[in-house]
Amino acid sequence: MASTSRRGARRANTSQSQAAESQPEPQHDQIDQQVRAVLNFILCHSANKVPIKMTDLMSLTSGKNELAKRLPFITQLLNERYGIKLVLLEGAPKRYICLAESPAMSIYELKASQRPQYTMLYIILTYIFLRGNRIEEDKLYGMLDAMEVKVDEEHGYFGDDISKLIEETFVKQQYLKRERSQLSPYDDPKNYYSWGPRAKSEFTYQQIVQFASKLFDQDASFFQQQLMRAEGIDNPEMLQNLEAEANQAERSYFDLNDESQNG
Repeated sequence: MASTSRRGARRANTSQSQAAESQPEPQHDQIDQQVRAVLNFILCHSANKVPIKMTDLMSLTSGKNELAKRLPFITQLLNERYGIKLVLLEGAPKRYICLAESPAMSIYELKASQRPQYTMLYIILTYIFLRGNRIEEDKLYGMLDAMEVKVDEEHGYFGDDISKLIEETFVKQQYLKRERSQLSPYDDPKNYYSWGPRAKSEFTYQQIVQFASKLFDQDASFFQQQLMRAEGIDNPEMLQNLEAEANQAERSYFDLNDESQNG
């Protein structure tokens, strides 16, 4: 009887300990020294737009658990007081980027010193969009060369170190995603560019369509195919539906054609 009681007590203690472990840590909702330190660090590093490592934030608190308790409150403070969204990037290691709740909608909202860089970014994002949302580095530089912008020479408007601006700055800021790949084992590896997570958050494909329509003096509907493709890449389910509709329309055309010939 005594051994049965002991087993029952052990089971009760085990279940109580499991229940305690399963309960979420209470969130911190007061501004203390650790909240202040993390908040100041994020605000100081948000201007350069480079991702913030979680390990850097952990070093400002008493550890991972203490940071996890405070991060929802810090995210809320950033949003409500400063208009900043703290977004976790995909992949490892864990990193965050800061996004403005209301990013600049026009080049004229920027400082004069920021406009050349912003214009270059807009040109590159537009070209990537028009070329199927992924472009070889050589073709990108070829397009800029056709515009008389040589990435390894100083330009009157865009300045010098244009290649560094594209390959390092825009990539580190998550505006561009740069990947190295090869189509087959017999091909040399090449660098490819696509939109990065910051670009997808701060710009819309509709904005790019409007910019392209003005740049090329075309109606916005002229770029409908590129728009549907870009939206489909971000939404695979929508792309499958569009392909299914296209296949159905093609079958219907051939069915009607066969019927007319047989009739």
